Amino acid sequence: MKLFLKDNRAYIFIYLLSLAITIMYCYIMDFIKLGEIIYILMFNTFILMCFLAFRYYQNRQLYKLLTNGLTCLDDAFLELDSSDLSQNISGILKEQHNFYEAEIQKCNKVHNEHLTFINQWVHQMKTPLSVIQLQLQEYAGEEKARSIEEEVNKLNKGLNMAMNFARIDSFQKDFIVERICLKKLVLDAVNEEKKLFIKSRITPRVEIDESIKVYSDVKWFKFVLDQLIINGLKYSKDKGKELIIKAWKDKKEIKLSIIDEGIGIPSKDIKRVFDPFFTGENGRRYGESTGMGLYIAKEVCVNLGHEIEIESTVNEGTVVTVKMSISKGVS
Repeated sequence: MKLFLKDNRAYIFIYLLSLAITIMYCYIMDFIKLGEIIYILMFNTFILMCFLAFRYYQNRQLYKLLTNGLTCLDDAFLELDSSDLSQNISGILKEQHNFYEAEIQKCNKVHNEHLTFINQWVHQMKTPLSVIQLQLQEYAGEEKARSIEEEVNKLNKGLNMAMNFARIDSFQKDFIVERICLKKLVLDAVNEEKKLFIKSRITPRVEIDESIKVYSDVKWFKFVLDQLIINGLKYSKDKGKELIIKAWKDKKEIKLSIIDEGIGIPSKDIKRVFDPFFTGENGRRYGESTGMGLYIAKEVCVNLGHEIEIESTVNEGTVVTVKMSISKGVS
């Protein structure tokens, strides 16, 4: 109603002003008496109120829409009132929705083409890397071979990260929820990085009871573990002695913490570590940081129904905790 009155206030003002001027003129010219003036005012005001009420009734849905705004895409198909103004605006909204749908389809087509290209490219790159790894086995033990193997492993992890990033949007089509033994999964992740542990001179310490089971996707959750372990080792090299991975039950959830004794994260960066492409002070100082590892880990945790949080103290270390529901909680 407020919007309706604002929209018609100029019309109401002009109507009343012209009515007042006409009555004043007729009264001065002695065409009408004082009693007739009151009658004319009441009668014309009644006519004005009836007209405004009819006009409001004709456009009430339109004014309601303009006041509340659009809350979802389906609001574009609301059936407005029968007036020409309401029908024209309704037609414009539907036309705009059709344009929007067309643009969305174009964007989806480009995205799907990009996703297909990334997946094919990653698989094509993995083939020559596998060949290189097989050839390196002939030179096992040699210093140069170990150095090349380390770089090949970095390439493999980088390709896996690119593929996982490309698949985040289609996550719902690429996960299987199952009850998994958390300790076994963590030990598998630690064993895969044993060479990096040795090179970094850091000892892994796993404190997880074998009875702890969680509902998650093995492949995706292992990717999260890999990222957290690699980050812990990267920023603890030549400083920390242990990387502690422990889990425990806390009420209705399981908490898994990866604790390092590294350089820590500055307080000004701690709130942004999960932002895409954010490398922060440590990333610039140590290099080889894409700023995507923790971002993808956070997105995976959200899709799995887990929570991830991080605490850190400069020159003391970092604690990354993943909270998982004991019951099925995958979104």
